[in-house]
Amino acid sequence: MELKTVDFSKKEFECGGRKFYVQDSLSFNRYRELQRLSIEFGFSRTFRDLFKDIQKVYGQMQTAQNYADAAVTLYNIIAGVAMLEEKNDPALTLCALFINEADEDITVYNEIKIKEKIDCWAKELDVTPFFHLACNLADGWMPAYKLTISSILKEDKGRKETSIKNS
Repeated sequence: MELKTVDFSKKEFECGGRKFYVQDSLSFNRYRELQRLSIEFGFSRTFRDLFKDIQKVYGQMQTAQNYADAAVTLYNIIAGVAMLEEKNDPALTLCALFINEADEDITVYNEIKIKEKIDCWAKELDVTPFFHLACNLADGWMPAYKLTISSILKEDKGRKETSIKNS
């Protein structure tokens, strides 16, 4: 099955026999959730962050440094991984705040309804446009993302050049 790509500029799309509308405004309740989700989306941990934390704990354990800090770091890693199974991705949830069905009460934030919409989209649609929409909705996220990617690419390039020189 080929995934369909949504064009959000058209302000509506169909999926799973349901019609969704992209709105430009939010209720106060959904705005509060937008603020929380923007932070979660912007500060979510990457694989690279996870790897660095595991290295940090390993170093603390090898040198017998502060076991309490190591335990806290490990607990945070475990809790973060466990939460992945329990919640929707913040990027998709951000989108679901602005994408509604005709009969949906847009004045409330309903986690069950949000999950139903995301589950519907996951069956037929490409996630890329949703990710782009979320980046635009989370104020300040895109510039930070570009800066991070630029930094990572420079680090990778530097490591490759060092590796070539040492060969």
